[in-house]
Amino acid sequence: MKQYNYEISSISKIAKHLKEVQTDIAGTSYSSALFHIYSIQYDDDLLLQAQQEILKAFPDAIICGTSSNGAIFNGQLSEEGLILAISIFESTEVKAYMVECERNGEVQVGNKIKDIIDETEGITAAEIFITLKSINSTTVLNIAQLCKKDVIIFGGGSADVDISGSNTKVIVGTEICHEGVALITYSGENLNIDVHHAIGWKPLGKEFLANKIEGKRLYELNNIPAGEVYRNYLDIHADESFFDNILEFPIMSKQHGFEVMRLPFSCNDEDKSIILAASIDRGTPVQLSYGDPDVIQSDVRNLLNTVTEYAPQAIFLYSCGVRRLYWKYLINKETSPFAKIAPVAGFYSSGEIMRMDNYIIEHHVTLIAISMREGDKAIAQPTSGKKKVLPMSEEEKIHGQISMVRRLANFINVTSAELQEANEQLQEIADTDSLTGFYNRRMLDRLVHDALHRANKYNLDMTIGIIDIDDFKLINDTYGHDAGDHVLIELSKAMYAEVEKLPSSIFGRWGGEEFLFLAPTLHAEKVFKQIENARKRVSSHDVKGIGVITISLGITSFRPGDDYATVFKRADEALYKAKTTGKNKTCIIL
Repeated sequence: MKQYNYEISSISKIAKHLKEVQTDIAGTSYSSALFHIYSIQYDDDLLLQAQQEILKAFPDAIICGTSSNGAIFNGQLSEEGLILAISIFESTEVKAYMVECERNGEVQVGNKIKDIIDETEGITAAEIFITLKSINSTTVLNIAQLCKKDVIIFGGGSADVDISGSNTKVIVGTEICHEGVALITYSGENLNIDVHHAIGWKPLGKEFLANKIEGKRLYELNNIPAGEVYRNYLDIHADESFFDNILEFPIMSKQHGFEVMRLPFSCNDEDKSIILAASIDRGTPVQLSYGDPDVIQSDVRNLLNTVTEYAPQAIFLYSCGVRRLYWKYLINKETSPFAKIAPVAGFYSSGEIMRMDNYIIEHHVTLIAISMREGDKAIAQPTSGKKKVLPMSEEEKIHGQISMVRRLANFINVTSAELQEANEQLQEIADTDSLTGFYNRRMLDRLVHDALHRANKYNLDMTIGIIDIDDFKLINDTYGHDAGDHVLIELSKAMYAEVEKLPSSIFGRWGGEEFLFLAPTLHAEKVFKQIENARKRVSSHDVKGIGVITISLGITSFRPGDDYATVFKRADEALYKAKTTGKNKTCIIL
């Protein structure tokens, strides 16, 4: 495999560069010539001219590409024209397909991609460029991932020069499509591809639930309008500066167990809903996040080490446009080190795509490195070129801003974590009995009401039981209240050890020497024997210094139409029967 990368500022210069490639490979045979086009500012007419120039010089050329928010050439940012990345494969067969998406046709697009991958003989990898802004990428990728499990999949979302813009396109051959997918398949036993990524953003302390979301529109987090969450916690308002202010604070989530970022693009001023770059499943835990320069650099160094060890012949970097905006003039420090390994090309995208386990994950705010080689590890091929100096304000000022963001985010992180911990402690205090550590009556009341509601709604079985320690007043009078407390602690542990054997069981202190248990899925007749045996075991428990203490139980089952009062009336009656007929027994009223 040979890699040739060119920065094209004028279409008239393409022929010259193509001639250089022809001269270099003259007399050698090759299986495929792949031309990646990463367009920066060219319109469709200029792109068509570029495509025609390529086909004139290489009639068998496979052309595929995308619009971008900026391209990467020799590891450095390119902001004009296009980047032409030419891969000459010795034995790998490459094909490219345009899959256009009609209105609401994402299912068909996903199935088409899946079918192409499944039907391609000897396929090793597939590359996807997708117009994320104009079609539902989640649907497409969720279907496409059902293809052969051993195929490596990677790619990116087409982007606009303005990262928040929607004028995006994908390219195949002489076709240009604004709503669809460009697919490349790579087939060959000698082809080796390795795909890894780096993020570097860290979560802020507080966790939210995405409890109301439709497609890419996030309405509520923890029942609070999503825009209000950003305003309350980060002072980011739903105005014309929303996107600029939110770049450093995307949403962090998990998809199939993998950490993913979701960037908000805009906020509706009326309902404070937020449009995300990609969807999140309803009920998913999420956190706000921030870019920590040290962590980002560490992640990228680890990625660089992985690529170096792989020793590729070509490297493709697909990085989120948000990273470019985050680093500003420093962005080349993130990508240029890769050029010391092998020729580097790529683009700044609206989303980064890679297969992880059996899932095609759509990332954001992420850098993906694709390492390619035919055969064994290659000798390093550093690419030379004039180092670009990007426009900047005073370096000290920029560093000061980065430091300020880090300190602010750290402050928010710490205070949020402390607040969340304090709330959890308060909640635990409010819900548990201070002596035994088990649920108190307040919490049990709530759990019983919830269980009754479910039982009535879904006609479920439910057993409730009240446990009373026999002759507890005599224990207090004889041994004192400290001993009485000791008995409550010891017997409550023994009771809980038995109750927890019941599926989904709940146990707590009802008050005084009374305890309550709930089996929300079981009928009392089915568990009576098990409960009675448990009573016998607890009633044989020897409390040090006092001796064996017995318990009595009254249990009942849910009847259709039961409410809180009726079910407890029967349980109390059952307990009364047990206490008045000799104690140390279990009585049941159905």
